[in-house]
Amino acid sequence: MDGGALLFCALLLLVHCGREATAITIFSNSSSNFLVGRNISLIISYNAKTDAFISWYKDEVLIVKWQNYTATPLENYKGRLDIIGNGSLVITNITQSDSGNYKVSVEALGETTGSLTFPVKVYDPVQNALVSQSPQAVDESTPLVNLSCSAASGGVTYTWTRGGQLLASNGSYVTLDGGRTLQINHPNRTYNGNHTCNVSNPVDWEEASWMLNVSHSAAAYTLSGGAIAGIVVGVICGVILLIIVIILIIFCVRKRKKGDTKKNPDVPHKEAIRTISGTTLSPDDPAYFTLNNIMYRSSSISMGSCAMNYGDNTSDYLRNPSPNPSPGQLKVKHATQV
Repeated sequence: MDGGALLFCALLLLVHCGREATAITIFSNSSSNFLVGRNISLIISYNAKTDAFISWYKDEVLIVKWQNYTATPLENYKGRLDIIGNGSLVITNITQSDSGNYKVSVEALGETTGSLTFPVKVYDPVQNALVSQSPQAVDESTPLVNLSCSAASGGVTYTWTRGGQLLASNGSYVTLDGGRTLQINHPNRTYNGNHTCNVSNPVDWEEASWMLNVSHSAAAYTLSGGAIAGIVVGVICGVILLIIVIILIIFCVRKRKKGDTKKNPDVPHKEAIRTISGTTLSPDDPAYFTLNNIMYRSSSISMGSCAMNYGDNTSDYLRNPSPNPSPGQLKVKHATQV
């Protein structure tokens, strides 16, 4: 090669070395959460201008190299690891041991190496979710009841609902043990019904329900000693007040009657009277109005003595009149006004 050719090559090399290297950017929207037995799929894209050299690491350990569409995986990944597209990673039939930090590195001639990390978490499926109650028998006198939720596997998050409404700690409802236990304070029959526990993780979930039955209890309505004492005192006070009212009413009635008597002292009233014959009769006596007992009742006239025929019967006197009765035949009778 002559001197001119060597000079030209040297100039090209200087121009190439003087150019600023382009940084490779990696893009991905893959999830980092996966389910046991499924596949890990980490899809990437990048902006390298030339053929790239791809390396995948797990927890800083190289697990596969990919160049010119050829993958060279680590021995324990053979048969279940593959590189697809332009360098994306797929691992099949995964287990909990496949959880970890995965990092991809992309290199290209004349460009700055780019990298991206995926924190991968592998979860067990949620299985056999169930709810238990303690105590088993609950009535309205029970201070509290616990509903406990569990699952055979996969449980990470526990939430409680009733009638489609999320139950949060609010005094009556209290969640304990990371949400696994729902405590109901002072339960009554308004809490009867299905309470549902949702057991979940980022990639799986399962629900379990429990029918709570709070029964009626007479003990729940038993009055306390203080309440009973208050009722007794109230009854006694009521009785005393009633007696006082009755006494006041009687006093007022008597006082009113006494006042009426003073205002009307001459009101006639029925009394027993003395008859002409001297016998005292009551106005209720049938003999009160006999002819043999002539009575004089007047509110204004008072009689003294009068002379009458010896015979007490006025009819006899009329049948046998005596023109000149002797003084010895006269009999003085007295009539008295009552």
